[in-house]
Amino acid sequence: MNNRKLLFIGGIIVAIVALLCSIYYIIPGYNHILVTHDSTASHPTHFVAFLGLAIVGALVALVSRPKKGVNPEQA
Repeated sequence: MNNRKLLFIGGIIVAIVALLCSIYYIIPGYNHILVTHDSTASHPTHFVAFLGLAIVGALVALVSRPKKGVNPEQA
């Protein structure tokens, strides 16, 4: 597996996990970890931070996606 494909898959994984974490922190009523106050409240700051990380992961995956129709040995 070449580095470009590995970076593409890693970007997708980071984007999905960060998106799930952002949804987790915006929903009130659950005991949220990594907070110092009122762990059952909604945390928009954590939501924005993880959403930004998801966007960065998606951009990394978009920029490093494998070329369609190109033989990996020739690239």
